[in-house]
Amino acid sequence: MDHVIPDSLGGTDDMSNLAAICTYHHRIKSSSEGGTAAALTRVSIHRKPPTHPALDD
Repeated sequence: MDHVIPDSLGGTDDMSNLAAICTYHHRIKSSSEGGTAAALTRVSIHRKPPTHPALDD
């Protein structure tokens, strides 16, 4: 089973977000998504979260 929208991008374990794909295609899809997840993690660690100007001190 494969997550159509990966966990790292907010995907859920709902049946509507799962698909049965072969091992070969799952590896290809997962490896391409791995870089995206890593990039999102790096951004969240090194940058402050955006704020709204009205909430700035």
